[in-house]
Amino acid sequence: MAISTTNKRKILGVGPGAGAIEEFKQLCEDYEVHMVNRGPRDKVKAEIKRLCETEGPFEAGFLFFANGSYAPMDEDLLGPLWRNGNKVGCFAQCGTGYDNVRVNDITAHGCYFTNTPDAVTLATADFTVLLFLSVLRGLTMAERAANLGKNHAEVELTVDPAGLTLGVIGLGRIGKDFVKKCQAFGINAIYHTRNPLSAEEEAKLDVKYATRDELCKKADVIAVLTPHTPETFHILDHEQFAIMKDGIFIINSSRGPTINEEALIDALKSNKVKRAALDVFENEPAIPDYFKNNPRVTITPHVAAYTKGTIYRGERDAMANVRAFFEQGYPNTPVNGPFQ
Repeated sequence: MAISTTNKRKILGVGPGAGAIEEFKQLCEDYEVHMVNRGPRDKVKAEIKRLCETEGPFEAGFLFFANGSYAPMDEDLLGPLWRNGNKVGCFAQCGTGYDNVRVNDITAHGCYFTNTPDAVTLATADFTVLLFLSVLRGLTMAERAANLGKNHAEVELTVDPAGLTLGVIGLGRIGKDFVKKCQAFGINAIYHTRNPLSAEEEAKLDVKYATRDELCKKADVIAVLTPHTPETFHILDHEQFAIMKDGIFIINSSRGPTINEEALIDALKSNKVKRAALDVFENEPAIPDYFKNNPRVTITPHVAAYTKGTIYRGERDAMANVRAFFEQGYPNTPVNGPFQ
């Protein structure tokens, strides 16, 4: 391992960044930052290993967005961060979800793992409102008719949101913001989460808790906004679709595996589901052929949070976690820990 010629603490990052440019420049002034260019897993893995062996010791690390090509973030990829004198104590990632990270592998080294839970809230909630209106008003159906020159010939009357019951599975930051925005259209909101809100917070947000089955039976529209965990895998499956109202509308802008796609396709074919709007899929980047060019299904390629503001906030907050770890001994938004 090379001996450092600077007194600055060292950080290893994978990028490059695209949003928080000034914050990145400042980080590089205050610390010694070494960057790995994103790319195929074997190349990223080799470069992390090389830098850890020649440029360390590193004490913190971070990933910017667009890391799917070298996921998952596990011991096999990140192990060098804790070998050969390297002692990374904080590993920061952009974004809210972290199903691409083996947090236990990082925790085993006494290292903080952090996400940026506020970075994607606004953009994802806004986009989910777009999906909400698209699925109710049949936007894909209407666009297809216009492109085919059919005018009203292939367009049916659609549904007003006012008075409908919106069921939200997952009421974290994104879910709360989404509900607040949809309430402007006159909907009634029910929700299901692992840990129900307090009565005071429910009253403040004007929402009511329901069990999963209660929500499936009562809702006119269901939006899935929960993280993907072992507990939420296929949280909507054949059994749940069977008890839904006929003509239900389904939205998913969380993670693809939260809905059993085979069950959803069956429900669409039987008209149990009237229309669906999906930004995420079970085996991304693959999208089932049934969804493609289907006037009853709006599909987008996991772009709900894909805005300039999201990229800026995510990068800014990830670097802020590293800075906080150096300056105060613990990061701002840890997922694990605390560590002594």
